Amino acid sequence: MLNLYVMRHSKSSWNDHNINDFERPLSNRGKKDIKLIIAFLKKKKITFDLAYISSSKRTKQTFKILKNNISCKKIIYSKKFYLCSESFILNTIKNIKKKYKNILIVNHEPCCKNLVLKLIRKNKLSFIKKKFSTSAIAKLVFSIENWENLKNYSGNLTLFKTPKDFR
Repeated sequence: MLNLYVMRHSKSSWNDHNINDFERPLSNRGKKDIKLIIAFLKKKKITFDLAYISSSKRTKQTFKILKNNISCKKIIYSKKFYLCSESFILNTIKNIKKKYKNILIVNHEPCCKNLVLKLIRKNKLSFIKKKFSTSAIAKLVFSIENWENLKNYSGNLTLFKTPKDFR
């Protein structure tokens, strides 16, 4: 069994409209919201073997808060994840070594939702109606031994949480 967690970065600040999108930082609400998700992950004793993080400022800030509270063995920041397609991420995942069982992706919309939709086989209609809000996290479980065997529509969505679930 392999587990893939897909998380959208926390809420960004729009106080300075002159900042380019890549450099947009987290808002105060974003910093609070990620802590709600962290509390849930800690309660469930969820840890990560490997994390791929878009190197935009808000995704790095989101992950920095998360990694101060949740264990992650290996971290890869990549500018290639910024505004990439779900197919790009899927190809990246397929190249992950077998030893990594619990993977985290921290990225942007619409990629997060599209990736989940591309990978789940059940509950597609109910999930498509949901908003993949900032700080939301989804967990997909795959009955495979190697990431290279990952196929479209092969995962089970076992968790989808947003900060609103904890307010």
